[in-house]
Amino acid sequence: MTDKVIAIEEEDGPFQIIFRRIMRMVPERDKDDKKLQRLIAFRLKIDGEGATTEYLVRKIREIIHCGYTGSLYDFLKDDLKEKECGLPGSVPDPPEVA
Repeated sequence: MTDKVIAIEEEDGPFQIIFRRIMRMVPERDKDDKKLQRLIAFRLKIDGEGATTEYLVRKIREIIHCGYTGSLYDFLKDDLKEKECGLPGSVPDPPEVA
């Protein structure tokens, strides 16, 4: 059964370069999490680099705002973590600096 699992985070070519660039945003403690890598790779394949980057930036801001100390993967996959934090939706972007 495991031979049917496709590890899309290990694809070659331009995808790998973009994937590595996005993985630089991930906190050091979560970089080796295979489930997180697959989730990010999946979102990257479906949504593209820009949307995936925006999504991760928003979620990392929410984690910081909440003071969440669990894994990034758990926070991303579980909407209840966001609700427990008391976030109404997402943390607004800071105002632009002129």
